[in-house]
Amino acid sequence: MTTDVKLQKIYESVQYKELIDRIRFLIIAVATFVLLTNIVIPGINLEVWREFIRSQGSLFTFFGIFTGGALYNFSVISLGIVPYIDAAIIMQLLITAIPQLKSLQKDFGEEGRRKINFYTKWLAIVIATLQSFFATSALKKANPAIFADNSTLGFLIVVISLIAGSVFVMWLADQINEKGIGNGSSILIFVSILFRLPSYILESFNVGGNIINNVIIIGVQILFFLLFIAFVSFLSLSIRKIPIMLTQRVVAGNKVVQQKSTFLPLPIIAAGVLPIIFAVALFYFPITIMQAFGVNQETFATNPILKFIYQTIVPPHLVIPTDFKKEILTSFLSTLGWNIWHSLIYGALIIAFTYFYTFIVINVDDLTEYLNKSGAVIRGIKPGQSTKNFLENTLYRLSFIGGVALALITILPPYLMYIINFIISKITGIQELSMGGLVGMYISGSSMLIIVGVVLDLLKQMNAYLIAVNPREVFKTKK
Repeated sequence: MTTDVKLQKIYESVQYKELIDRIRFLIIAVATFVLLTNIVIPGINLEVWREFIRSQGSLFTFFGIFTGGALYNFSVISLGIVPYIDAAIIMQLLITAIPQLKSLQKDFGEEGRRKINFYTKWLAIVIATLQSFFATSALKKANPAIFADNSTLGFLIVVISLIAGSVFVMWLADQINEKGIGNGSSILIFVSILFRLPSYILESFNVGGNIINNVIIIGVQILFFLLFIAFVSFLSLSIRKIPIMLTQRVVAGNKVVQQKSTFLPLPIIAAGVLPIIFAVALFYFPITIMQAFGVNQETFATNPILKFIYQTIVPPHLVIPTDFKKEILTSFLSTLGWNIWHSLIYGALIIAFTYFYTFIVINVDDLTEYLNKSGAVIRGIKPGQSTKNFLENTLYRLSFIGGVALALITILPPYLMYIINFIISKITGIQELSMGGLVGMYISGSSMLIIVGVVLDLLKQMNAYLIAVNPREVFKTKK
């Protein structure tokens, strides 16, 4: 059946009430999230706050991506889903380190997973409380003018509002999981990125100084964006086919015949966008903690160790060299070195989390047991331990390939855009081009992967749901 026919079947099948209800709930949840990004916490001088964000450079801009403009508006959901992501990272690390938690997740099935999720939520509330308290304290020290009321009551109102907003976002993501379609956390991050997309496009039109240059710049960036989307889609849908033989028992006389040749599909990127989301959260976690304890930009600049940590996480902007003078080249090579170092550390985290989450998404023990019970045998591999070893080795290789691919997708776009911008600067005569357009630090490879991954996941879940409801309706062909 062609893709068009499948899409037509899906379109025709939305008559199912439950599916319509799920889609309706998802739309309402997304609209609620967008609405909350514009509800400012009482007692905030918004203009002072926005000027403060602009003066702090790229760090606040980066976190703003994951809150859909909530941070820019200092809204009640300024923390977004970040505390829950941090809690999930910590909980997964605890599961690998504490046997009781590992046993709870592995041996108690759905009940165990519910308990793990319960602990994760409470840990997220603790993290949200700490982040709210320390971040508000740090902001009061950095710029008291941000707060109209600097009393203890005003301080508590801001802290409680941030905690409540974070808890609500976590609850909203959970409701999307239960009553909507898709992964709630990924959906909210997806919406946050798309919500800020129009403003990023507008920024691209303010780069070149005249209409012709702006059209050239935005045209190249859109082309780059579409090509990268196509590549990410191809990679997300790629699978490794493991040939297997299915033995079917025929209850007719004493014969047990019939073998069917098929394959076991193992995705190249089994963990999806989770390694990138978790790597981002962990990568920026040290700065969040240090700023929560009052470490400001001056301290980062004067303390060599803190400066090294800060520039590893937030490297200086790589400026396109306008000349080949020694001073300019030295500055360029210095910023290039910091950016490459940042990319290597960031990429290593992505690869590590890819290994970690691939084996969580695909449980080798369960998969081996399922193959044995199904009477399926991998060609050339003995059932039992040999099958388990083969699957583990295959997943290790796929994790490496997938991790490197995710790292390159995340890291390469800014460097490619610098090269493209350098070429455009020679054509247009503009010596400095902004990276704050459609492609750059805002809509980077990681953002594109999240966008594509969430869309594909939504389509897969919708299709799977429709098949579960009425497989004949989805697969029947027109005569």
